[in-house]
Amino acid sequence: MDMSNLNSELTIRGESIQRIYEFFISKKLIVNRRYQRKLVWSIEEKQAFIDSITKGFPIPLILFAEKQENSDKRFEIIDGMQRLDAITSFINGEFTLKEKYFNLETMASSKLLLDQKLIVQKEPILDQQLCAQIVNYLLPISTYRETSSENIDEIFRRINSNGRQLSSQELRQAG
Repeated sequence: MDMSNLNSELTIRGESIQRIYEFFISKKLIVNRRYQRKLVWSIEEKQAFIDSITKGFPIPLILFAEKQENSDKRFEIIDGMQRLDAITSFINGEFTLKEKYFNLETMASSKLLLDQKLIVQKEPILDQQLCAQIVNYLLPISTYRETSSENIDEIFRRINSNGRQLSSQELRQAG
C-alpha cells in the first residue's frame, strides 16, 4: 500500500449532525459489509452516546472514504458506524433520550420525512431547543479520498487491529 500521498488525500473537518443526517437520508453514506461488523450497541450505549453529545463532550473521529460515483460524491464509512447508527436511529425515533423522542420538527429534512409520512413522530417529545443543540453538534470527520478498495481495506484493518481493548480492571479504574 502506497501511503506516500496520504496527507494530500486526507481532510479533517467538523460536520453537523444535521448535515450527516442529510447524507444518510440521501443515501450518500455507504456501509461496506466486507469488513463492517453488525450493529452491536445496546439502546443504553446509544443513549449514553447521545447524552455525551447533549453535554458537548468530544467524541472519537469518524472516518470516511470519499468515492466519486458519476457526478455524485458518496462516503464509505471506515470507522464510526456504531456512532452514526446511534445518531440516525435516535432521530428516526427508535429510542428515547430521558424517556423522550427526538422532535422531528427540528430539522427541515426530518420535518419533510414527517410531512411525507415516511417517519412518525413518537411521544413524548424532547424539548426542541435540546434537539437543535444535538443537530448542531459538530462531529469530527476525517475524509480520505479513496484511490482503491485495497487502500480502504488496509486502513480499516490497521484501525481495528492495532488497538488493545481495555481490561475490566482498567474500565473500573477509569470509572
